[in-house]
Amino acid sequence: MPVDFGHFLDDFEVLSRVGWVEGFGTDRLALGENDIRIRRELIAKLSAIGARIKFDDASNIIAEIGDPSKPAIAIGSHLDSVLGGGKFDGAYGVIAGLEVLRGLRDEVKNHRLMLIDFTNEEGARWIPSLLGSGLTTGVYKDGITFGDALRASGFMGEEPNRLMHDPPRYYLELHIEQGPVLEREGYQIGIPLGIVNIRVLEIKFAGEANQAGPTPMALRRDAVLAMARFIEFIRDYALIRDSNERLRATVGIINVKPGIYNVIPSEVSFTLDIRSPYEDEVNKAVTYVIDVGRAIAEDLGVGFEHRDLFMHGKVEFDREIIRTIEDACKDLGLRYRFMWSWAGHDAQYMARISRVGMIFVPSVNGRSHTKEEFTKNEDLINGLKVLAETVRGLDGHEGREG
Repeated sequence: MPVDFGHFLDDFEVLSRVGWVEGFGTDRLALGENDIRIRRELIAKLSAIGARIKFDDASNIIAEIGDPSKPAIAIGSHLDSVLGGGKFDGAYGVIAGLEVLRGLRDEVKNHRLMLIDFTNEEGARWIPSLLGSGLTTGVYKDGITFGDALRASGFMGEEPNRLMHDPPRYYLELHIEQGPVLEREGYQIGIPLGIVNIRVLEIKFAGEANQAGPTPMALRRDAVLAMARFIEFIRDYALIRDSNERLRATVGIINVKPGIYNVIPSEVSFTLDIRSPYEDEVNKAVTYVIDVGRAIAEDLGVGFEHRDLFMHGKVEFDREIIRTIEDACKDLGLRYRFMWSWAGHDAQYMARISRVGMIFVPSVNGRSHTKEEFTKNEDLINGLKVLAETVRGLDGHEGREG
């Protein structure tokens, strides 16, 4: 039974609407009511094609078809969403994987096929993100605090079912780009070389609280003014380097004290997310951040502090899989380009235990994590075609080392 693109689009329409709220977007937080609903629908469809289904102790859904003694080609992504997110992020990859299992279950000879729905990829309900893939691959071991929700969900499985104990030979993740590059440059498929370095800092400026009215402008020690100057410097620095896709920087969370409309801010702390495929670019950016922060603090008479929150090193994907995806694009006559993933994905943790590759399809206007997120049906189908051909290609590489 070949991959059926109409069947896939029908499944996608039905499943992706679970938790969809008109005018708001998707409400499908990990292990919440709607996530449990879509998981049950996915399991019903997997059961209908004869898949063996198990859960690990992070409630990841792991479905298999084929000889259990053979190595696995795994396809994975996630069904949870951010609040107000779109229909395509994560769910596309899982539903496309479902169709590959259905369509290729009798064709793939040298491997068993596996589909994985990872829990709490988004980190929108529990921090950290990538929680399910991190636990199942051994990145996280202790201190996970979402056990009550796991048990209540009915998807609580066993530690021996973790993928680290039976790692797939190959892991594939099909995803929307979540950026504008493919659409803007006229490519149908993106082939990620890996996931960039991600380093997140907390920056703090400490000034002096005072009454907003009586305090002359020239005598203020305003922490928010320091932050405003800092953000502009960092934006200009990153803008120059992003012209050749070397660096991106984002201020995300901002906390102001005392947070009263008529009091000059005495303290502001905020996160700075720095990303680059090149470790030296990250290090140079951090040095610049510290130098600029100190100079602004001295000029405005405020204090300056910084600390690292976390760092994810660059992950490079498997060369054999990248070549196989490229061959699939050539055979299908699709325009493709190599690129880096600037967002984190479950693939970065799966790379610890498996040979990993990703496939990107265009996002209209580069929108994601918003109700306006959209990918055209023809692009969804192109991605599914490439995924299926990649599975076929990898199955034919039995015993070959890349």
